Amino acid sequence: MNGQAIVSGQLLIPLVGMWTADLVLAGSGTLSGACTVTIGNLTLQGTVYRSDQYGGQTRARLVAGGGGWRGLLTSQGYGGGSVKLSTVLSDAASLAGEKVNVPNDTNVGTAWVRPAAEASDILWQCVAQGLIPAWYVDATGTTQAASWPASTISTAFTVIDQKPDEGLVVIATEDYASWMPGCSFSAPQLNTTQTSAGVHYVWDGEGKFRFEVLTGMIDRFLGSVQAIVARQVNPTRWFGRYAYKISNPSTTTIDGDPVNTKTGMPSLQGIPLTGWSVGTYTPPDGGTAHVMFVDGEPSQPTCVWTEAEPTMASILGGTNPVARLADQVQCFLPPGLPIVTSSGPGTIVAGGPISGAIIQGSQTVSTR
Repeated sequence: MNGQAIVSGQLLIPLVGMWTADLVLAGSGTLSGACTVTIGNLTLQGTVYRSDQYGGQTRARLVAGGGGWRGLLTSQGYGGGSVKLSTVLSDAASLAGEKVNVPNDTNVGTAWVRPAAEASDILWQCVAQGLIPAWYVDATGTTQAASWPASTISTAFTVIDQKPDEGLVVIATEDYASWMPGCSFSAPQLNTTQTSAGVHYVWDGEGKFRFEVLTGMIDRFLGSVQAIVARQVNPTRWFGRYAYKISNPSTTTIDGDPVNTKTGMPSLQGIPLTGWSVGTYTPPDGGTAHVMFVDGEPSQPTCVWTEAEPTMASILGGTNPVARLADQVQCFLPPGLPIVTSSGPGTIVAGGPISGAIIQGSQTVSTR
């Protein structure tokens, strides 16, 4: 590391996220700033996150890239039309002092909000929303808004040990640069082709070096953390507001399917309509509704809003039609309608309806 021999420690390159290392170096003093870790033909660019000395040796924690993804960012809002994913991530990376590449740019919507949080949260937010499949920091220190590219190991290696219970294979090789997460490999000692879910370099205090390949299709460490977080966060989902596509609407209930299936919300039937307390209406079939849960209880879904024009609306349970100011109306005069004029009494005989317009209306009800 920066020309100093590694005495002991470990370095992990995960399937998702940035690599980290905790190393004891053959030198004294402390380190800071950019660093280069060299393992055979593999070179990693990173930053010293913290460092100190103990017992005449330098101890350091290193992180991939510029180390800025662990810093805090202020909040930022985007709007005014089409918001690009590359704009959102590039802004965050620039503030964090990192470099980011977005190989598959996309439109995230007409608005976007970046909350005040740890900088890497913006990347996890994009993963959670399906905007990017994953993210990692490559050997050059550039953050890639993508998954590690799939590859197949073609250079020589030897399987030293396999621990199926721990899901890892110990490898001896001279080509460490090829063994990035996402690579596939096979050997006579292995029952099947294995795929790397991360690589782990270990230097013990006795001068022995071990190269471990974690196997599986998911990030070994992140998967466990996400499972814990999901269990804690899951109850809070009932306090959210979700978009549903309306079906089978009536004046009292709707059925609905979630617009965004990634929320994990189910299809619902007989959702009560509670958006308008002074009247009833039938929302449009196929339109969008917003569904919430009263007091955060999954047993109490309620529709709090629907889009577009209703197919029928009733105010205070009334059944009579409602006219608006300036609406054109027609009426029929009864045959032989008696009238009194300056010339004396008489009658009017109308052969058809007469037309007019509403010039006075209710002060209680107004429409657009």
